[in-house]
Amino acid sequence: MKLVFWGTRGSLPMNTPNHRLFGGNTSCIGVHASDSLVIFDAGSGLIHLGSELAQTGRKEVDICFSHFHSDHICGLPFFKPLFDADMTVRLHSFGDNETSLHDALDSYLSRPIFPIGLNDFTADVQFIHHAEGESVDFGDLHISSLPIPHPGGAHALKATAHDKNFVYATDTEHTKDAPNQELIGFMQAVDLAVYDCTYDDSEFEERHGWGHSTWQEGVRLAQAAGVAQFGIFHHEPERSDEMLLDIETRAKQMLPNSFVTRDFMQIEI
Repeated sequence: MKLVFWGTRGSLPMNTPNHRLFGGNTSCIGVHASDSLVIFDAGSGLIHLGSELAQTGRKEVDICFSHFHSDHICGLPFFKPLFDADMTVRLHSFGDNETSLHDALDSYLSRPIFPIGLNDFTADVQFIHHAEGESVDFGDLHISSLPIPHPGGAHALKATAHDKNFVYATDTEHTKDAPNQELIGFMQAVDLAVYDCTYDDSEFEERHGWGHSTWQEGVRLAQAAGVAQFGIFHHEPERSDEMLLDIETRAKQMLPNSFVTRDFMQIEI
């Protein structure tokens, strides 16, 4: 399995001289196994992935959404395959969501927020919802989900292929001194897990209820689950390169097989 990190920032895209090393695009990861490709989330990083796909001749693509907040869908209207009449783009959602993915995108892609709507896409766009506990296969990739705490609901996603496992658990808020045992089970002994590391433990109390976790809690979960590699993900928008390098140094002292994810990083597991 190969993972391409097109966007690793959280909440808001950023572009300053202090965001060069780790990047500023919001959540988007391409998950590859043989000829199979599934995209996790459609943040601003999706724009660059779309430009690459437009050159490959691929005629079908699947995007799985963890949830529908703006930083996870903002790249979609700039995704070039949506403007290719020969393309089929399947948009997947999971669980018992308060709002359907179609309704969320229809609202987002409407005036006065945005000048074009769903009807302006020329590709064959399909909305596919998977019930709680349902898993789905995309060629060599098997995708399952787990609900995680976040305002409006969200799901962690797991990709499995060729005995390799990757867990994507972004946008979740933990309860202090009460590790998420279901998520630990979902992450158990996986080859790579990335987690919502928006805050530091010292910041968490002031941001309670905002729906995000800390890099220290991510390390604690990874240790409890025995993951092979742990990626710090969904960086707070104003985290500079210097700050993230410091977090990476501190995280490695707790868990040597941890690292801070960055835009355009590629990992094979």
